[in-house]
Amino acid sequence: MTIPRGTPQPDGAFGLRVAAALANKGVTALEQAIVDAAERIIAPSRRNGVLRLLSSEEFDPADVHAETTVIVQVLLANLAREGVTGVRLPLCPTCRTRKVVKKRNEQGQRECFRCAQSRSRGECPQCLRMKKLTATNADGQRVCQRCGTDGMPTFACENCGKIVTTVGRIDGRRVCLNCYPRRLRRCVSCGQQKKIAATILHGPHCFACHNRILRNAAPCPGCGEKRILAFLSDDDRPCCAGCAGQPARYACRRCGSEEHNYGRLCGKCVLSDRCNDILAGPDGAFLPPMRALRDYLLVQPRPAQVIKWLRMGPSTDVLRDIASGRVPVESILDAPRPGKPLIYLRTLLLDAGALPRDAAATRQLMAWATQTIGGAATDHHQMLRTYTRWVLLRRASRDAEGDIAIGAARHVKASLRGLVTFLTWAEEQQTPLRALTQAQIEEFITLHTARRWLPQFLTWAAERDITPDLDISTLPRREPAISTSEAHLENVIRTLATDRGIALDARLAALLIAVYGLPATKTLALHRRQLRDENDGLDLRIGDRPLTLPAPITLLAREQLDLRPDADDDAWLFPGRLPGQPLDPQYLSLRLRPLGTSISALQNAARFRLAGAVPAKVLADILDFSVATFENYARLSGSTRGDYPALRENSSR
Repeated sequence: MTIPRGTPQPDGAFGLRVAAALANKGVTALEQAIVDAAERIIAPSRRNGVLRLLSSEEFDPADVHAETTVIVQVLLANLAREGVTGVRLPLCPTCRTRKVVKKRNEQGQRECFRCAQSRSRGECPQCLRMKKLTATNADGQRVCQRCGTDGMPTFACENCGKIVTTVGRIDGRRVCLNCYPRRLRRCVSCGQQKKIAATILHGPHCFACHNRILRNAAPCPGCGEKRILAFLSDDDRPCCAGCAGQPARYACRRCGSEEHNYGRLCGKCVLSDRCNDILAGPDGAFLPPMRALRDYLLVQPRPAQVIKWLRMGPSTDVLRDIASGRVPVESILDAPRPGKPLIYLRTLLLDAGALPRDAAATRQLMAWATQTIGGAATDHHQMLRTYTRWVLLRRASRDAEGDIAIGAARHVKASLRGLVTFLTWAEEQQTPLRALTQAQIEEFITLHTARRWLPQFLTWAAERDITPDLDISTLPRREPAISTSEAHLENVIRTLATDRGIALDARLAALLIAVYGLPATKTLALHRRQLRDENDGLDLRIGDRPLTLPAPITLLAREQLDLRPDADDDAWLFPGRLPGQPLDPQYLSLRLRPLGTSISALQNAARFRLAGAVPAKVLADILDFSVATFENYARLSGSTRGDYPALRENSSR
């Protein structure tokens, strides 16, 4: 309980009588603070009656009756706004919120000013909003001023110059609501002095707390339905409008849902209207790709984000062109170097099934290769096209859909980019390809990193008499090694397990890599169904056998699952920003860089540690590795498989 400091004590004969009455009553410090505030604030003409009420046996600031005089209610409300705790205002019978009640309804009950004002309003038949019906539309219906024939009068704000419909006044100057300084009040939810958005539940709420309640519908304790809990039940608990006996103020005017509050219509209905406006053709019909995209968007869990993307995103014009048939949907794959908005749209269409996946990456890669080849000399265009088509793309690995894999596409880009650089360098040397010498090749290798792609090109070119038979050694296979100390790696693992300043997804993924040596791509591509509750722990199924996670990783994994409780089992455990895609390994690399380590350092250390303690066959079955991989790590760590029978014998005991 907080008592305002510096409040004067009652003085005079009446003040002495009040003090004596309070002493006999045995009042609390809260009641004494209320009396002190009344002595200081209330006008002398009304002070005596108020102080008599405050000193009476019937007065209880923790349970103020609705018939309490209005000036006392206002006094208590002001004290509550200043931070005095323990004050409980009357409950408005209409809106079921605790406020100052001073107007009487038709039943003779006192209600708040807002509910009394709403009785003079009605639902506008045109905009479906509760407003004062002061105008008439063309059909003769009573409508609000905004929907009337003359519309709302507009004014120019004398502070910012904007043309607005609603203004306030500061020193006689007309200003808009954004420029009007709103009085700060204490939010009963967060306890901070902020601008108040509305008075719901137990008192005034700031915009952040008000939006949190409206945007997070929850099961009502009374009816069990998922509603907005912005009202109070008879036992003073938050409940929905139906259980409080109030009209559904926050329900959608079209479908009646309160799950995705977005105004007078819910987010699902607004999103449906936006999709019909953007994705439909001139005749109102949907092309098959646009219908697939519409069905995909309407089932997203957060329609407000999709609405914002459709309103503010630069892809809206592209979608309108595709929907009208002016541009085929496959054309967005032909941009050689797309920006982030177009990459997001591509991924969205692929995940929605509006674009075929079987050749999407190949088509994008060909568009990029065509532009890259155009940067080389004209004489080399045909050679580069042939080499790209029949060597680079033909040898590139494919994914499950038969399309080129992401890693293979990166290798093709690096090779082709390096070839263009090599041919440009040869032109600068004024040496045709047929006249290249071994010394020139060695000189180029010292200036550029080319041992991974140049030998393959020189072999192919020599077979076709494009270049002489030149020899270049390839990079030797590097054996894995631990590049950092054991103490540093242990410190990194300890930091990842305890430091909550690091992103949760990065902590969990890095710990799985640091403990089990998993590849980053496999770790970030885990699905939620691969985690299963077993007794008090979690089992992670990667290979043929389940892997029981230790307690620190189990806690982080549960937190990661709780971030999206409504997600399907097939959803990614680490969802990325692009639709239908997991996090990129580069995201994890950036989070590990401040810790002084890398993904490869954590992988190698974990694999060496495991290979020295557990047989390779067991590790391969649990972690879905090749047996040869862990046999190589066991050889490098000095371990053998000779202790495997002893381990089996000990485990059987």
